[in-house]
Amino acid sequence: MHRSISFAAVLLTMALPQAASAAPGQTICTRHSTVLLEPGEKAEVNGAGSSGVELLISGPAGQWIFVDYNGLSAPGPGDVQVASTKTQTIFRRGHAPQIYAIYSKASRMIEGKQLTAFISGLYLDRRPLANPRIKGADADQKVWDRVLLGQTANCDLRWVPGEGLVK
Repeated sequence: MHRSISFAAVLLTMALPQAASAAPGQTICTRHSTVLLEPGEKAEVNGAGSSGVELLISGPAGQWIFVDYNGLSAPGPGDVQVASTKTQTIFRRGHAPQIYAIYSKASRMIEGKQLTAFISGLYLDRRPLANPRIKGADADQKVWDRVLLGQTANCDLRWVPGEGLVK
């Protein structure tokens, strides 16, 4: 996972962060997934590359990072499965409990890799967010339940490489 996050950080920071942001309470589509914002939350592109995007989501309950990054490594020995739905499985990372990896249960392959994403209470370089929403606790479920891996329809805004968040 560490290698995957480092690689993701390089890919996502190759392009300058885009300042576009979403209005509170919207649905945001990324390349392979959808994030449902809570009332009062807003999303902004915090880093992007040709294959993925990092969104910084801020709201009254705190900040969190969503990364649409396909092809995360398989769960490691210290990772703990914390949830499983009909379509996805969520693991809390053993080396950093404020990071969750989300894996598609379906045999969906995107560009030859398993469909994946992650959410975090840390920046990609592992610095903590100013007011993290994700703390490595059971309450984090309120965040991962709003990530719809593999769904990209019916969105208020869509992330487009090179353009940011557009209608």
